[in-house]
Amino acid sequence: MNYKSKLLALSGIALFALSCGSKENKNDKTELADLKAKEKEIQAKIAALELKNPSTDSARKIPVLITEMNTESFSNYIDVQGKVDLDEVVTAIPEVPGIINSILVKQGQHVTKGQVVATLRSETVDRGIDQLDQQIEFAKTLYDKQKRLWDQEIGTEIQLLSAKNNYEALLKQKQTTLSNKNSFTVVSPIDGIVDAVNASVGQSYASPVNPPIIRIINTGKLRVKADIPENYAPWVKTGSIARLLFADIKDSLNTRVSYAEKVINPMSRTFAVYIPLPSHQKYQPNMAVQVKIATYNNAHAFVLPVSLIQKTDNGEFVYVADNDNRARLIPVRLGNTYNNKVEILSGIAQGQKVISGGYEELNEGDFLEIGN
Repeated sequence: MNYKSKLLALSGIALFALSCGSKENKNDKTELADLKAKEKEIQAKIAALELKNPSTDSARKIPVLITEMNTESFSNYIDVQGKVDLDEVVTAIPEVPGIINSILVKQGQHVTKGQVVATLRSETVDRGIDQLDQQIEFAKTLYDKQKRLWDQEIGTEIQLLSAKNNYEALLKQKQTTLSNKNSFTVVSPIDGIVDAVNASVGQSYASPVNPPIIRIINTGKLRVKADIPENYAPWVKTGSIARLLFADIKDSLNTRVSYAEKVINPMSRTFAVYIPLPSHQKYQPNMAVQVKIATYNNAHAFVLPVSLIQKTDNGEFVYVADNDNRARLIPVRLGNTYNNKVEILSGIAQGQKVISGGYEELNEGDFLEIGN
């Protein structure tokens, strides 16, 4: 029987004897006061004996949760608002200015690269081709006759070669003229959809005011555009890791910046970044998107919640469980912080057991009761 049990037994006997012996001589109030005084005296003796004779049964054990440390990828991001933009938007224009003779497409029509969408007046070229056709026909007749004479050994070789050269020169001239005529057509430079036809027959592409516009867009090539504050220019570059969040359609995408502009906008003090999107009907031009771009990345980092860091005058610490399941406070060096998580640069080892729950009541050296 330990000290505590013996004292409790003795106190019980004493109290019982006193209560029996005093029933006749004391009233209830006096008896109660005596018992309370004896109780305090006994409790004080019990406490003194426990301090002199601590037992393993009375050691404090704190229930905690632990996290076994493993490296993981850690990134620090900036968050900006962006929008879905068209990667290919072009205006179809002719090689030479002229007056529109016909418009061959309408808004919303699909077109292919090289397809003629409008023609220009080319009467002068057409008349020139007609004249060349007459000259070619006459030159061919002369050449054919000269060749027949030569076959009959009549005439000179110079006459034959001259007729042939004249005929072939006119053919080449016609080819050049036909090529020039193609300059009087307006073709689509890409595959896409006719987005706008702000043009009419009789308008001139040479007009400096409100010239004709036939706009072609490629909805199969979309990109996200976002403006980045200039102070992030050293970290946000072409190839930076990016994450796109589409709140309206509950979609997200991990990707990279395809291009970051090199010039700062003097008005907004920002520079634009562009991120390509896969071809899918769920992405629409001008759709809002949250753009998260990594300004820092460590593929093999120890990461902990910020709340686990114990801050003291001597620096930052975390509680860990040692091999004897006792709490130890170890110093750590912190790195970048993002989204309530912090990168641990030193102080933590692979497989170390960091106390992640129940640490609020801990003191160094406390025994731990590790939960699942």
